[in-house]
Amino acid sequence: MGWRLAAYVVLLLLLMVTMLFAVVVFRLGEVGESTIWGVGSACVATLLTAWVMMSGVESRTPASLGIAATPRGARDFAWGFGFGFVLVAAIVGAMALAGWLSVSDRALSGIAASGSMLYVTVLLILAAFFEELAIRGYPFQLLARAGGPAVAIGATSLVFAGLHAANPGVGWAAIGNTLLAGILLGLLYWKTLSLWLVTGTHFAWNWTMGVAAGLPVSGLNVGPPVMGVTADGPALWTGGEYGPEGGLLLTLATLAGIAWTARTPRLSRDPAVLALGPLIGTTVEPGNPVRLDSDARRIESEEA
Repeated sequence: MGWRLAAYVVLLLLLMVTMLFAVVVFRLGEVGESTIWGVGSACVATLLTAWVMMSGVESRTPASLGIAATPRGARDFAWGFGFGFVLVAAIVGAMALAGWLSVSDRALSGIAASGSMLYVTVLLILAAFFEELAIRGYPFQLLARAGGPAVAIGATSLVFAGLHAANPGVGWAAIGNTLLAGILLGLLYWKTLSLWLVTGTHFAWNWTMGVAAGLPVSGLNVGPPVMGVTADGPALWTGGEYGPEGGLLLTLATLAGIAWTARTPRLSRDPAVLALGPLIGTTVEPGNPVRLDSDARRIESEEA
């Protein structure tokens, strides 16, 4: 497993540097900016890396990572969006009920606002897909096959939290919440093997927080908001300048999401993805403390 993981990381970094260099050459005015061109090139690099590792090394189709173009994939994305939206909306609603939100003047109106929001929306979808495919795609399946879901969820969550460690205003609470978010996303992926679902959840999390409400996302202002609110409550609960991801309200919501995801029988693996032969198929992987007997029976019946 070790050399495969190392090869994946090296190849991904090389392709990302190559793709970003191409963006610099052809889109020189956007150097240093977070743009669709930049994030899109990272997505292409990650897809190419996944194709090389899955097709060339594992002799499997990259679609078995959970990106198969099936009707269920579209439903999974929509379900994931709804789940992420509900979680973040609950946090924003709790802030409003506590009197910790005030309306700001950052919201735009008219055609300019619509165009900006569309651009930011596409950017957030691409960013979510890139992070999920890069972290919870091939590396997750490789780690789960070798050490079980606890190892895969733990390791990918640590990487996910580490990638946000340099964001503006980050603190230990923010890192801890990002780690919890990684655990939630990892559990969702383990139970469904659908990158569409976790991408939908990840995208809705950022979009609801940054575009719908206008609150900072991991310390960043992502664009013109729909509502345009400002959190002026205690930073311990609201996250202060870092945004809700640095506050205890998000901690509680994420823990509730983890508990629900771990116990619900409503999540299952897509038979179409299982038929493609993912690395973590339908057998019990080493060190699996997560899957319930009912899950095993359901997955086995799907495979049959």
